[in-house]
Amino acid sequence: MTGTKSLTVEGDPIALVITSPGGDPRPERGDGSQDGRKRAADDSSIEVAFVNNMPDSAFEETELQFVGLLESASREIGDLTVRLSRYWLPGLARNAAVAERLDRNYSPLERLYASGADGLIVTGTEPLTENLREESYWEPLADLLNWAEVSTKSTLLSCLAAHAAALLFDGIERHFLAAKFSGVFVQVIRTDHPLTTRLGRLVHMPHSRLNDLPTDLLQKDGYTNLIESPEMTWTVAVKDRGSCTFVLVQGHPEYSTTSLLREYRRDLQRFLRGERTSVPSMPVGYLDHVSHRLLQNFEAQVLANPTDIELMRAFPFEPVEQRLVNTWQHSAARLYANWLRLIESGRQCSA
Repeated sequence: MTGTKSLTVEGDPIALVITSPGGDPRPERGDGSQDGRKRAADDSSIEVAFVNNMPDSAFEETELQFVGLLESASREIGDLTVRLSRYWLPGLARNAAVAERLDRNYSPLERLYASGADGLIVTGTEPLTENLREESYWEPLADLLNWAEVSTKSTLLSCLAAHAAALLFDGIERHFLAAKFSGVFVQVIRTDHPLTTRLGRLVHMPHSRLNDLPTDLLQKDGYTNLIESPEMTWTVAVKDRGSCTFVLVQGHPEYSTTSLLREYRRDLQRFLRGERTSVPSMPVGYLDHVSHRLLQNFEAQVLANPTDIELMRAFPFEPVEQRLVNTWQHSAARLYANWLRLIESGRQCSA
């Protein structure tokens, strides 16, 4: 049995519906009424599957970020119902709280393979090895990507998941960056693709990563860079494989206003605990001069007392948070709205 949660904003219903599994974890194999590929051509809804691979500490926040972005995108489209179902990938260690959440709100991938989906979103996760093929979840992730190639209209891959797809399908190895890209960067838009409709010429997008896929190798293997920055390579690239459009996203358009600040605070904690050897750089293009000075003063205290974890009690989160401005939310919602329209168009063409 499937429970349904319909979200509302200011009392008005919107077009995103989230489905949760019932008590029986086994796939439903009835008449195929839940299979996105077997619905009637005039059905205005699309089925989107969401696979959340983020570590326990960021699991819930990541879900809220992606759901919020889909919510905004669905509201922008208006006449389209997006039905979102959530799935978990085997091979990732989970604490008791997240395991309980998975049991309550998420389904195993076998159910996705049985019921199908029009679109798929796969998040990244923190790598534990230098070689992605050696990660404990590599085989089930590879199986998921191979399934998506023949079973979805479009699949959107975030961060590490994007790198995994380029490695799996094209043998493109990512490389480690000399310094972490963290901040909000101005992006140049290639305007001749459905995914960039009405985005204009320039947008802002957050990034937070230690690895990169070389632009020249992507282009050599048939990828098109749609959103890229003169400061730090590409943000969104696409490639059609069969009937599926793979959308690789190195940036984080789903980030909330405070995500980069929280990550910076987390990395400072790791430094004070001895889990990293250097103080992290502050996110660029994200802070005003007052916030920058507040964090700079705190960083000086950290450098003067590099093992005093109690310093984190004085981290100026609230005064910095009050001064942050989200410069990417509107563009991110439009990008995802375009992605949903791309899926809808693919369904209509194959009907």
